[in-house]
Amino acid sequence: MLGLPARVRACLFDLDGMLTQTAKVHAAAWKEMSDGCLREHAAREGTAFAPFDALQDYDEYVDGRPREDGVRSFLAARGARLPEGAPDDPPQAETDAVLVHERGLRGKPAPDTCLEAARAPAVDEDAAAVFADALAGVEAGRAGRFGLVAGIDRVDRVGQAEQSGVRGANLVVRDLAELMESR
Repeated sequence: MLGLPARVRACLFDLDGMLTQTAKVHAAAWKEMSDGCLREHAAREGTAFAPFDALQDYDEYVDGRPREDGVRSFLAARGARLPEGAPDDPPQAETDAVLVHERGLRGKPAPDTCLEAARAPAVDEDAAAVFADALAGVEAGRAGRFGLVAGIDRVDRVGQAEQSGVRGANLVVRDLAELMESR
């Protein structure tokens, strides 16, 4: 029905931004949080303030990754370091809280979360398809050696289609509906 290879028995969809349209809200929240932090850092260090770019910075450093990894990668790109936080840190502590995942899964672009999702219905990765709208999700699908990796380049994510193919998608469509139309 979807035009998928016959061996595909399970479809894994990235929820955030794929099935629910949260990217714009997340990007705005990241901008608000990051600009405050960056403004304070620039004042303290005597450097120029460079604001968080809600499109470029969000797509490059945050989208598709666990939040704590997004914070680390963004701050590293800006040459800023903060000590790792702990759940019992007071609110005024200048740290990034660390969420300890029960199963110790690494975030995207590592394939850990996709592989774990494929294990739930007892499907080997080569019999599963990964559908992702973030480049990190495409990379995770490719790294996990899934049977099909589909990059979904929605209209509000300009420029992702070309990058999805470069990062390992077998198939790139603008919208999930295109998969139905191709049959």
